Amino acid sequence: MTEHVAARAGGAQSRSGAENAPQFRDAMARLAGGVAILTVLDPIGRDCGLTVTAVSSVSLEPALVLVCVKKDGFIHDALFVADGWSLTFLAADQVDAAHYFARSRYPGDRDDFAAWGTRRAHAGELVLTGGVAAVECEPHQLVDAGDHTIAIGRVVRTPGDLTGATPLLHVDRTYWTPGQELE
Repeated sequence: MTEHVAARAGGAQSRSGAENAPQFRDAMARLAGGVAILTVLDPIGRDCGLTVTAVSSVSLEPALVLVCVKKDGFIHDALFVADGWSLTFLAADQVDAAHYFARSRYPGDRDDFAAWGTRRAHAGELVLTGGVAAVECEPHQLVDAGDHTIAIGRVVRTPGDLTGATPLLHVDRTYWTPGQELE
């Protein structure tokens, strides 16, 4: 039997767990955010990439960033053994990369980065050089969070050699470019 808690106003009730998952997923889809590619080397040294939108700065001193990764996802376990990982914040003309690295795959599958300009980061992982910005990280902390792990990285380098100009955004399960500036 599922417990319901009376809502604060209007007599509505909140739902818990799986009952609320579709509504929660839809609500979070309305939150616009940047699109990044998380890159890491798997335990045998192969390049892996994953499209992520749950990314945030955590601290300026020390410089920390977080990314949320699904536990049963392709890249999850590699984060536990990696010497480092990087986030490339995609440019609007890299939507093909966003689609490619968001596809379903299994541990042991290979990613092919050949379609995009890349270079090696501090721990050997790739950075997509056409992005608008990137951060190269050393592992700081992995936090268990429901069906995801929050990977917190200490930023060791913020490269200035990327060539992208306009950031790629994601909202309502669709990719966008920024619109008109509002005052």
